[in-house]
Amino acid sequence: MAITGRREKEGNAVASALDSSGATAIFVQSDVSSYESQANLFKTVWKQWGRIDVLVANAGTIDQDSKHNFALRNAAIDDIPPQPNTTATDINYKGVIYGTTLARHFMHHNPTPGGKIIVTGSMIGIYPCATFPEYCSGKAGVHHWVRTMGPIMRLKDNITVNCVMPGGVETPAMPDFAVAFRPEHMTMPENLLSAYDAYIEDEENLRTGECVETTHDGIVDWGLPPYKSGAFARRTEKVYEPWFEMIHGERSGLPDAMQAAPPPGDKIIAVTGATGSQGGGVVNVMKKVPGWKVRAITRNASSEAAQKLVAEGIEVVEASFDDEASLVKAFNGVQAVYAVTNWWEHLFQGKSPEEAGAIEEEQGMKIARAAAATYTVENFIWSTTPSAKRMTAGKLLTPHMDYKANVDARIKAELPNLALITTYLYFGYYPQNMAFFPLIKPILHPGNGQWIQAMPSKPDAKVLLSGDMTVNPGIWVRQVLASGTKAYGKYSNVALEKWSFQQMIDVWSEITGKKGVYMETTPEAWTQLWGPAGTELGLQFKFGEYCDPWAETEEFVGPAELGIDEKEVVGFRGTIEGLKHLF
Repeated sequence: MAITGRREKEGNAVASALDSSGATAIFVQSDVSSYESQANLFKTVWKQWGRIDVLVANAGTIDQDSKHNFALRNAAIDDIPPQPNTTATDINYKGVIYGTTLARHFMHHNPTPGGKIIVTGSMIGIYPCATFPEYCSGKAGVHHWVRTMGPIMRLKDNITVNCVMPGGVETPAMPDFAVAFRPEHMTMPENLLSAYDAYIEDEENLRTGECVETTHDGIVDWGLPPYKSGAFARRTEKVYEPWFEMIHGERSGLPDAMQAAPPPGDKIIAVTGATGSQGGGVVNVMKKVPGWKVRAITRNASSEAAQKLVAEGIEVVEASFDDEASLVKAFNGVQAVYAVTNWWEHLFQGKSPEEAGAIEEEQGMKIARAAAATYTVENFIWSTTPSAKRMTAGKLLTPHMDYKANVDARIKAELPNLALITTYLYFGYYPQNMAFFPLIKPILHPGNGQWIQAMPSKPDAKVLLSGDMTVNPGIWVRQVLASGTKAYGKYSNVALEKWSFQQMIDVWSEITGKKGVYMETTPEAWTQLWGPAGTELGLQFKFGEYCDPWAETEEFVGPAELGIDEKEVVGFRGTIEGLKHLF
């Protein structure tokens, strides 16, 4: 261990107390504000042991003068203030830059190249204290130095760079710490040392670019603050490789760096499930929006539905929800992603509700992670549902809704920067189901000519109606994209109507000219009739009776705020009228 500082007598005493022989501990006098002095320090240590594994850049000092110059308020115009004393900047910030530069050089020559740099920051570099403006500024600079240098030095040189940020610590820097601070408001020395130890003991040398706070008796990891302006801020901090190479002579190699300039011309929205109901509705609208192009994502680009899109001039890209790398490739260069998954597909393939849910949740997260890894993405729009498990505190379970809602929660917890540019779209009841879905479709009674819709829910129970799925999903997506930051982090119901089942069968009867009768049945009978699918829908309908799953809260952005024209939205009546020929 080499100890360094400006005070030779005190430094030698410390080194001697550790090892009076000088075999394992020495003192080297140095002024860290001087590059030449630090270079001599590193050369001396290298000569002593032939390796440097760890640099603890701990030297610091407070403001050496007042930058306010209060005493000169009434000075004459020609009485210019004296040059500020920037010793604190020279030691606290420039000293760290000098030390990092030299450590990188010498650590590169270690028997196994690499090492660790641990810098002492300060919590008043996070939360400024007006007493010490220069000190606070220098420490804030140190924090960002660590964050910007750490990832690249780890990647290129196997050198990690991290920062320990204490609160108040008793030092000679200021008098009367015990008077100015209560004991519980000061960082305990043993706690401060434990933070350094954690980085030193990181045997795999993986932790880098971190800043941790040492409280009185704990350690708090400080990540970066969230993007308050979403995609704007996200792009601002992004490494643009041509610039990096221009300044540093080679590319950063960071996995999320911009490799080239963003493509000129129209923006691109990647639509997953593009050949399905929701995705198809998004494609139908977005392909007509000026300034946007659609990239249809499908698992089978040669399918009839996919080839139909190709014939319309739409780009079709093949990717699998089970292959995250394929999704990353498919999202390359897009500005928006519309993400939808299909729980029912897995159920109909023989999976249990819970197995289908687990598959859907993981697929949803693969899509989300792929979008998060795509630096050009400015909007992530996730098709989701309310969760009975969450809203009823576990009294009711609806796997096809609960697992999808799990993705909402995981995006917020695991991908916070993606969450800041995510809009969550809630879909309800599809009127098309009365034409295409056997469980919902009215059935002709052969004896009396009436059409029976047997459902495990009360006739006056109301549900959210998403209307015509061939257009309404696209209307909401288009308006989310047009609304800028307004929809970031918000939920929105893709619907303008909430109707009862009785109201729906009555309007169906009016439009089709067929006598429809709504018949309430039990969940048990419906399960006997339709199996697991019947069980699942029965649970959803009971959820709707228990509460209003789609009730809007402060987390929601409404149709008016999104600028949605109600006349453009096709509701239940318009949907059934468009399908009249099928009944």
